[in-house]
Amino acid sequence: MTTDQQVLQVVSGDGEFNEADVRHFVSAAHIDTAGVDYQTIAITGPQSSGKSTLMNALFGTGFTEMDAMKGRNQTTKGIWFAKSTKITEPVTMVMDLEGSDGRERGEDDTSFERQSSLFALAVADILLVNMWAKDIGREAGSGKPLLKTIFQVNLKLFTPAPNRRRTVLLFVFRDMTKTPLQQLKATWEEDLQRMWQSITKPPDYDAYSFSDFFEVQYAALHNFEDREEDFRADVVTLRRRFTAEGDNSLVRISQDALPGDAFALSLNKVWEVIKSQKDLNLPAHKVMVANIRCGEILNDQLRALQDDQAWTSLTQAAQQHLVPDFGSQASNLLESCLTGYEQEARYFEAGVRQSKQQELHSKLAYMVREVFQQQLGHVHKKLLQAFKGDLGGSIMDKTQPFAEAADTWSSQAKQEFTQGTRDHLTVNGVDCEDLIQEGLQSLMQEVNAWVEHLRQDKIKEIMTAAEQAMQSQLAGPTIALLDDMPADLWTRLSNRLSSSTAAAAQVLTEGLEGYSVSEHERLQQREELQQTGRHRVESLVQQAADTALSRMKDRFNDVFARDEQHMPRNWSPSANIPAIAQQARQSAARLLALLAVIRLHSVKGGEDKVERALLSLAADRRPVQGSGEDNRASHSAEWDTLAAPQWPGVPEKAMLLSPSRCRALWRQFTSDTNFMVQQVPFCCISCCFGVL
Repeated sequence: MTTDQQVLQVVSGDGEFNEADVRHFVSAAHIDTAGVDYQTIAITGPQSSGKSTLMNALFGTGFTEMDAMKGRNQTTKGIWFAKSTKITEPVTMVMDLEGSDGRERGEDDTSFERQSSLFALAVADILLVNMWAKDIGREAGSGKPLLKTIFQVNLKLFTPAPNRRRTVLLFVFRDMTKTPLQQLKATWEEDLQRMWQSITKPPDYDAYSFSDFFEVQYAALHNFEDREEDFRADVVTLRRRFTAEGDNSLVRISQDALPGDAFALSLNKVWEVIKSQKDLNLPAHKVMVANIRCGEILNDQLRALQDDQAWTSLTQAAQQHLVPDFGSQASNLLESCLTGYEQEARYFEAGVRQSKQQELHSKLAYMVREVFQQQLGHVHKKLLQAFKGDLGGSIMDKTQPFAEAADTWSSQAKQEFTQGTRDHLTVNGVDCEDLIQEGLQSLMQEVNAWVEHLRQDKIKEIMTAAEQAMQSQLAGPTIALLDDMPADLWTRLSNRLSSSTAAAAQVLTEGLEGYSVSEHERLQQREELQQTGRHRVESLVQQAADTALSRMKDRFNDVFARDEQHMPRNWSPSANIPAIAQQARQSAARLLALLAVIRLHSVKGGEDKVERALLSLAADRRPVQGSGEDNRASHSAEWDTLAAPQWPGVPEKAMLLSPSRCRALWRQFTSDTNFMVQQVPFCCISCCFGVL
């Protein structure tokens, strides 16, 4: 053991456990006092794949690394331990293993690599599986035979409890290529599931899945020699994951873990169990050959199918149009491919042969499903066009209500899609039910969208007609009322709006009969009509408010210049000119009050305050220049109202003329009408002289 870097050979290359030094090492590293607050991280993988280099870079350990200038050979022998100097919390123990598939031990001496890998799997909280990215998808190169064996024996020897303390398997893809990491992960996870399903499990574990015992994580690293800076940047990022605070942390401290003071004893007993098992000394050569040859036969059959003119013609035709007998043609081609594989691979090891056959079937199914989906697209297009034509014909012919016609043709499209695809597109041995259901769902979504499109178009059409009907009943009477400006103007406008809205709603109801309009939609449509009518009325009133001054002068002139019979006044010396003028001003003030605030909704007394304030202007003998304190005191409440930025109790949206605007209008109105009042006495004098 080198004390400066705390590196210890736990198990020698001959399989001997170093018990005494392990106990001393655990004590020196303070594992025995850490309780359960520690983690063990191990790495396994092919020889000379950079395992020691990676662990040293990640954890600051001093494992011996290969010197590339001396050739690619075995560097690490046995099993080595070290304490991380770059990760202090939690206390981290690092395990480096002798590489698998080394020429020094030979192709048939795989016992120690299985033993060491199983040891790492049983002991480590996190097991890094060092793999070359280019080996993903291969059988032996990616270490699958070794992994299958240690998974199987791990269940047999150590009977782990599912969903308790799961080992984290961190697959580290080295020397990343252009293949996206997500694609590599997808391929490898399929391989993991197949490995798990293929291993023999104790009866108690049959119902459990791979994820019940292992948590799979991934990392990708650039080439150390060609892109060292990128490699070291990747390592820094990966190191953070071994801390509790790091993003996507791999730390899994569990109270079910063994306490640190039992760590050395646990390591010793685990190795004793592994060493005593003969099941690990499985023959590797026959399985290896079967894997290689069956893989070659698999690839040959796939290439033969892809080069087959019949397959090429079928796929080209499937892209362009619906092939009537697609299912039978594809079934025959797949059966021929599988038969060719069985004939060539029949002499190889049964387990490998069957596994590769399943792999071939999966790849064939993938190829067929892609073309099958294209055929579904043609069926989709054909049935959607037919549906649109059939529904359009029913609408034109008016043979049945819209909703009923839509349901009828929608059901027929659904039935034809389901029955047609199963009768003519189904490929024997390839499950495409999920694609059929997805295709049916997509078709029905477009069918329903088209139905809703037609329905909404109809609603817009009828809504426009209803609005036009409402406008025709609303505009003329509203303008007439605004010209007349009666005292009950707003009551009559509200009644006119209600009756016009009701008439428009009736047009809407009759026009949308049979279009499945819900009660909620009807309420929304009526509200929309109400809003449209209200906006029209308010717009007309706003226009009237914009001409308030001329209307006030017209009202003043009507009252001042005409008598109760609406005849021109015959002014005489006895005429009470001030009283008549005051009456005319009050009438003009009431008109201004009607135009100042919208009263189609409740203002809760605000209108009365507006009218009182404006009538106070008419009562003031000097509404413009008068600013004496006595005058302000007598009308303090009304003047406060007129001085406010908006009318009290009146929402801002209901205000047509603000108090300041009304004061300005009244000043102009008074200036314009005072001259008319002042001229009346001269008329009376003229009349008197005329009589004399």
